[in-house]
Amino acid sequence: MRLAVGATIVIVALSLLSVLVTGQEAGAADEVHARAKRSSNLVGGAKTLDKKDAEQRLQASLDKLAAGDGPNYRISKVYSATTQVVSGTLTKIDVELFNENDEKERCTVKIWAQPWLPNGYEVTFDCPNKELVKRRHSRSVEQLEKKTHKKRNHHSLDKTEHLFSKFQIKYNRRYHTAMEHQMRLRIFKQNLEIIKELNRNEMGSAKYGITEFADLTSTEYKQRTGLWQRSEDKPSKNAPAVIPNIELPKEFDWREKGVISKVKNQGMCGSCWAFSVTGNVEGLHAVKTGKLEEYSEQELLDCDTSDSACNGGLMDNAYEAIEHIGGLELESDYPYEGRKDQCKFSKSKVHVKVKGGVDLPKNETAIAQWLIANGPISIGINANAMQFYRGGVSHPWKALCSKKNLDHGVLIVGYGVSDYPMFKKTLPYWIVKNSWGPKWGEQGYYRVYRGDNTCGVSEMASSAVLE
Repeated sequence: MRLAVGATIVIVALSLLSVLVTGQEAGAADEVHARAKRSSNLVGGAKTLDKKDAEQRLQASLDKLAAGDGPNYRISKVYSATTQVVSGTLTKIDVELFNENDEKERCTVKIWAQPWLPNGYEVTFDCPNKELVKRRHSRSVEQLEKKTHKKRNHHSLDKTEHLFSKFQIKYNRRYHTAMEHQMRLRIFKQNLEIIKELNRNEMGSAKYGITEFADLTSTEYKQRTGLWQRSEDKPSKNAPAVIPNIELPKEFDWREKGVISKVKNQGMCGSCWAFSVTGNVEGLHAVKTGKLEEYSEQELLDCDTSDSACNGGLMDNAYEAIEHIGGLELESDYPYEGRKDQCKFSKSKVHVKVKGGVDLPKNETAIAQWLIANGPISIGINANAMQFYRGGVSHPWKALCSKKNLDHGVLIVGYGVSDYPMFKKTLPYWIVKNSWGPKWGEQGYYRVYRGDNTCGVSEMASSAVLE
């Protein structure tokens, strides 16, 4: 009996110890989870990419490079991968590759995709003890591919395969392996279903159909971001903006007043937050002084210690940083490099000073009133719909563009209304300046529906305050 009691005491003690250790582990896990959650809210920051998706992207690029000037690698194992919205999509993959001698090398491969440009895919191989290798490819198809497709008996194909064959001819697609062909066919079928849903649920004037991107996944097409979301447990330090009680005209566009600089390009860097802020400050200064100047995003990448340069940032932080640094230099004095470098700020070259920022209410009428009275407005937006945008008033299905996932910093410069009497539709819209270059969208601009917080346009509206 004493032995049984002793055994029971030991078992109870071990159970208590297990509970204590488990509690500690759970606490540590909660802390790691909290940090991961905060990290995932960075606008323009990198996000974890599924290994299978990463392998498909890399294989597609390797197949195309192998048909050109190489290098000739084969995938052995993908360890991890991230994706990031920059000026296009930046995929970083930690991968083990077989080289031309069938030797294994563990390399970091970067795929920078800008599918709207010719030769819009840049692939960088960073392998130990070797020089950095950069190659470019496109999705172009040789003329021979057209002839091959024309000889096919389309009557033997089902409807989807027939559409896919026509798609390949029209957009010059060439898949170098049977595996890639089948993978793209599966994606194409999935996108046909998405197109049906978009047409069925479209709330604006847009029509959806097969485009040159119909064989890409949404993550492959997802373009550049770089914005953090405001943390719920860390409210903004900005004061609330004072909204003027003014009557709104039907249309207003600051571009017509000469206070908006040319469309810039953030490139491969998740620095949308910096471009949104400089655009805001440029506009405010031009409205105030009548002189339009272009300010330096690179200064913010190098000298703003609250944000993470090409890994994302927050406009609120940048306003405070500009005040702390001492102002902004001209773009010409501190040119954009698209990567973080040492801070080279010179107080003698400052052209504008800032004293913090203000937050606008989540009310689109108030935002329009403030816009007219003061100048362009920095906002955070969900960039999902922007990946498919080519022009017109964008009013996407809400399930595809949630107001909760703000991942891109842009600039509202005006608003307007498009009337469609034949369809008895009136579509109010915001005019939004993007930072993906003038070849994207409507000469670098995006028109998004105004009035129902489409893609979260009114969730994170703010502005600097000039000194």
